[in-house]
Amino acid sequence: MTINRYTAATMQLALARVKAALGPEAIILETASAPGEVTVTAALDRLPAPIGAASGELVGEVRQLLHVVRELVDEHWRREKPGLGRELLPLQRALVAQGVDGVIATALVQATEARLAGGAPLTAALAGALGEPSPRGAQRVHLFMGPPGDGKTTTIAKLAAQQRRAGRRVALVTTDTYRVGATAELEIYGRALGAPVLAAVDARALVRALARAADADLVLVDTAGAGPAQGPQLAELAVLAEAAGVGAARTLVASAAAGSAAAARTWQAFAPLAPEACVLTKLDLAPGGPMLGLLWRRGLRVSHVAAGRRIPDDLEPATPDRLARCLLAA
Repeated sequence: MTINRYTAATMQLALARVKAALGPEAIILETASAPGEVTVTAALDRLPAPIGAASGELVGEVRQLLHVVRELVDEHWRREKPGLGRELLPLQRALVAQGVDGVIATALVQATEARLAGGAPLTAALAGALGEPSPRGAQRVHLFMGPPGDGKTTTIAKLAAQQRRAGRRVALVTTDTYRVGATAELEIYGRALGAPVLAAVDARALVRALARAADADLVLVDTAGAGPAQGPQLAELAVLAEAAGVGAARTLVASAAAGSAAAARTWQAFAPLAPEACVLTKLDLAPGGPMLGLLWRRGLRVSHVAAGRRIPDDLEPATPDRLARCLLAA
């Protein structure tokens, strides 16, 4: 049995180190967070081939010890949540392995447990706890916001391509004056899709651009990425959101690779802008438990999930069943 600790800047990086060192069979025993770092304690029930009967007995003893360790981890959760049934252990283990915030994980397990009484499978019970997304009216203008590099422009291109396939007239607007090549990238997508692309350097220009796009059935507005510590950029984004009008939908684009601390900082940064939905990207890199758990706790619906850069294929509507599978992945 091998037991080691792995420290990294985010939970996803720490889990990647665990997987690289111990492989996919590693068992997560404990996770701990500190400012700027996450530590994961993991064990591996893999031993060298035994040499002789004595070594075989040792292998058996160590395997039995590892089984005891698993039981101790599960017992810890049962003490934290008295009456936790064994049918909930796969969910508890997955949430711990993904680094979901402890308070959120406990609440999600409790909400799922309440739906197991009728004999529903765990995935179905978890999907029921996540709930069906509330129906929304068809909004014409959609403004996308989020941290740098989380996939706003690619998400917009995917949505635009899907809507063009459906025969709708789409216009694209970019307000990103920070990233080199941002306008050129959106223009390339626009030419490929047959959609006009307008640039707006400030709030007044955005109002004019939206007026010029009055004939479009759908207007997708790209914005500059803003991190939690970038106060001026977030303030500019708030002005742009107001200029887009009260009828414009505000969508957060966030990465599934964010750990619990990063997810919390992202929410703190963008919650004041009142997003109505979230597109969860980079599911090809991580299952997204910390971000999904936080969005569920805050009541922000996930409208779409993305697992790759292919346009438009790697974007799908988020259903409770799809999100439940993400949370159960470890």
